[in-house]
Amino acid sequence: MIRVALFLFVVFMLLTVIRGLRIFLRAFLESTRRPTPRAEAAREAEMVRDPVCGTWLDRGLALTGEKEGRAVSVCSEECRRELERTG
Repeated sequence: MIRVALFLFVVFMLLTVIRGLRIFLRAFLESTRRPTPRAEAAREAEMVRDPVCGTWLDRGLALTGEKEGRAVSVCSEECRRELERTG
């Protein structure tokens, strides 16, 4: 009877260790697949030049105007109106 209880205890402990390793490996592999925060920030902080006034600005903060049927990034409503008026 004691052998059976000991066997069940050992099996339980092995399953617990295996489950912990599986969780650890899954978390480790997911963390290696994601880009680093610095790489994400660099991608988001892409700088573009406003064709109307020449100001450099972050693409994420830019407004979108239209010139010759294509989207153009501009810095303000004034520049957007000027772009659409001239182009």
